[in-house]
Amino acid sequence: MANALGIVSYNDNNVYVEGLQEERPIAAFNFLGRYRLIDFPISNMTNSGIDEVQIYTTGNIRPLIKHIGSGRQYNVNSKHGDIRLLPTYVKNSRIVPDIEAFSQSIDEIEGSKNEYVVVAPVNYVYIANYQDLIEQHIESGADISILCKKVTGANEKYVGCQILATDKTDVKGISINDGAKKSAVLSLETYIMKKDIFVQAIKDAKATSSMYWLKDIINDYCETKAVKAITQRGNVYGIHDLKSYFDANLEILDVAKMKDFAKVNWPIYTRTKDSAPAIYSKTGSAVTSLVSNGAKISGTVKGSVVGRGVVVGKGAVIENCVIMPEVEIADGAVLKNVVIDKFAKITKKTDICGEADAPVYIGRGEIV
Repeated sequence: MANALGIVSYNDNNVYVEGLQEERPIAAFNFLGRYRLIDFPISNMTNSGIDEVQIYTTGNIRPLIKHIGSGRQYNVNSKHGDIRLLPTYVKNSRIVPDIEAFSQSIDEIEGSKNEYVVVAPVNYVYIANYQDLIEQHIESGADISILCKKVTGANEKYVGCQILATDKTDVKGISINDGAKKSAVLSLETYIMKKDIFVQAIKDAKATSSMYWLKDIINDYCETKAVKAITQRGNVYGIHDLKSYFDANLEILDVAKMKDFAKVNWPIYTRTKDSAPAIYSKTGSAVTSLVSNGAKISGTVKGSVVGRGVVVGKGAVIENCVIMPEVEIADGAVLKNVVIDKFAKITKKTDICGEADAPVYIGRGEIV
């Protein structure tokens, strides 16, 4: 069992996924047909032996309450483990800094039996053993460790994301990527530190500025504490706008990348439903796609993610689309580069084509 408190945090205003974010917090976004984004950090934590997890969130928390429930699906020790959803009080409907959320629960954090804290976001999907990372953190002598990934194309894909200035493994500062350079060290906004350092960071940030986020106080600490980088070796899928959400879903359709999420010894836990397998009529087919349980396919699906209970009509052609659960698509519809939210119906306007770099979004429950 890892000697760490797991904290799943929410994102600042640099992350905004048009349309989806109006209906639910980022943590509740559907992903790969059957998951929610919250499933990935929690699964990393519980698979790593972390059995005390706090989930901080803002916005409409109802989808998370329903999805997480008692948390038993995440394989947490029923006697000693605990998964707790902690909504943040929001004044005047604005996003408050994560430091304010942590401060509201400071007694629960201080009361944790664990020596270390692992803080992870919901908008980066990756597989990582946090127990191994804690051991690397201890061996390095760091006060704070930040998980990162060296990336190319930073001037296009990761504008507005957090990047690190590093000297070998030493972190010299955290900034927002302005797109000036092609290569960068991308911060995965995942932090490891002792609990007492985390508590002190909360107090220091509160005393410094009411607008400070955790990243801001850690950036200050780069001058006075040993802040070090740990490189993530595996694949990383960052979500910060609609295009990156669209791209992340479709990128994982690559068979080699999909294997990351099908490991017997590292399952991705989620809330399950008893439903029939996907049904294909004589005219239905799917190629290089992920089709979830309960779907009924009478048309052609290519390079797409299809959620639970989706109905694709006869003669319909679905290409490079992300379709969330319980969507109905009429006979003969042609959809390309489209993101369709839950419960939408495509019945009248049946020829909808976006661009790969500018997908069309159809809102939750819309009739098109």
